[in-house]
Amino acid sequence: MRIDYQKLRFLLSSALLLPALACGDSSGEEAADEVGSESSESESAEDESADAASTSSSETDADTDTDAGTTDAGTETDAGTETDAGTETDAGTETDSGTDTDTDTDTDTDTDTDTDTDTDTEGGCVPDEAIEVTCDLIDNDCDGQIDDVDVANDGICDCLSIGILGDTGFAPTSDFEAWLEEQGTSVTRTLIVDQPGIVDADFLSVYDVLIIDRIQRGLSEDEAAAIEAFVKTEGRGMITLIGYNFDSSNPVPERDRANTVLDPFGLAYVGGYLHTSGGTTPIFDQAHPISMGISDVNYAGGIAPADQENQGSSEIFATVAQGDAGLAHESLEGGRVVVWGDEWITFDSDWQGYADVQSFWVQMIGWVKPQDFCGNPQ
Repeated sequence: MRIDYQKLRFLLSSALLLPALACGDSSGEEAADEVGSESSESESAEDESADAASTSSSETDADTDTDAGTTDAGTETDAGTETDAGTETDAGTETDSGTDTDTDTDTDTDTDTDTDTDTDTEGGCVPDEAIEVTCDLIDNDCDGQIDDVDVANDGICDCLSIGILGDTGFAPTSDFEAWLEEQGTSVTRTLIVDQPGIVDADFLSVYDVLIIDRIQRGLSEDEAAAIEAFVKTEGRGMITLIGYNFDSSNPVPERDRANTVLDPFGLAYVGGYLHTSGGTTPIFDQAHPISMGISDVNYAGGIAPADQENQGSSEIFATVAQGDAGLAHESLEGGRVVVWGDEWITFDSDWQGYADVQSFWVQMIGWVKPQDFCGNPQ
């Protein structure tokens, strides 16, 4: 058999040329088209492309089978060089990489440094006494009470200054006055009978509580106005007494004198003497702070108190069979008045003979004193 070397050489060179062209085609075009595609997909595309090329070359071999010189044979370079090989550069390169740079830097670092460091220790109060012992108009222990001093724990604030207007009754009262001073309070008695106009703002300014004892004259309008301001404007306290019977058993003169003090508050003593034939023990309202726990106190020949104008709030805290015995009044402005219908609670005889006289005074003074000063004793 004769071999046609020319034809053989042509076929061999064609077989070697086709794979090279196929490789160069796919990798070159893909590199140009898909610069941004991920390298892993590019490599797989090249692998697939190489596979396709080798398949094509084997097909070409097959075609090269003696086609009787028809140079057509195998030049079908179509052979799989469809460089589609999945290299659709859509390849998810939506660089969304989850780097949703919505870095929500909501710097709400809640630095709500609520600098309410409550350095408001009661208005900046700095205690200099563990328990208050100094009467200096300062809240030394920062408990919200000014001068709430009671060294002896007797129930009466040691810082109170008490003024007594008028003379004593017919019986000695030394036990009463000595007791007040022993409690730490300062006590001054002033006789007003020969001192017209003595009661004014300057005179009253040194007192916290005023006790109206047996006044031997009525007060002038100016004096009454000064006491009204002492209670209503200054917020201080007053206790009035009656029943001395120095006017030949006629209650009117002493009642009228006492009412010159009470009239600016709409209060008054009314009627005649009660229980003149002998003393009695009042019935005390156990719910009221003045009379709570009180029962053994004498009442003899007194006059009933009354609120006639309702200028504030008034409560009856003690009664006797013939009428009212004690009235507690708080003005609209805040100052307080106790109207007691007798005077025997100042006498030494009652201090020695009745068990609750001292406690009764403690509670009356404690209720009537200024509310912003000399607070409840510790």
